[in-house]
Amino acid sequence: RVRDLGAAHGFFSLECRACLQLGQISVEEERYDEGIALLLNALAAAPLNEEDKTTYELSALSRLMEAVWVKGDLNAVDQVEPLALRFKEACKAESKKTGRTCVMEFDSLVATARVHEGRERFQEAAKEVRAMLEMLRENEANLRNVAASCAGLLLQAISCLSVLNPEAGDKELIKAVAVQLAKLRV
Repeated sequence: RVRDLGAAHGFFSLECRACLQLGQISVEEERYDEGIALLLNALAAAPLNEEDKTTYELSALSRLMEAVWVKGDLNAVDQVEPLALRFKEACKAESKKTGRTCVMEFDSLVATARVHEGRERFQEAAKEVRAMLEMLRENEANLRNVAASCAGLLLQAISCLSVLNPEAGDKELIKAVAVQLAKLRV
């Protein structure tokens, strides 16, 4: 109902938020096609929001990529790759606009690393992780309030990237991630 009200009266932020929440719920309930359709609608409404917030687009892209990965289609990499690239550019633009690093920029690096691994470009995936570590080091003083979020993203990267697999991954990179994770947990 909220979604319909937002759409009918041009309140795109309301429509976007409703679609984001309903899409997330649908995905959590394993109704992937319905959830992805709602998240795509949120993504379409995001740039039209009257509040001029880029966070709607960033949230829609992040949730949509995760929904596609969780659904597990054989062509998931093909579906996620353009979203990941758009997400990365939108996060960079947000950081530039605000003059400070957007926390979701770290998430975008994990997303693009996952795509690189899906394409078996392991060196490129490792490069994205190194970029994330460098960004964390550069912004260490500014990340106190979001250290837990950053640690969560590193843990997510560890769980989904083979370049960070202790048995077969890049040992130097694994150690660098562990050191950064320890710093964030202090």
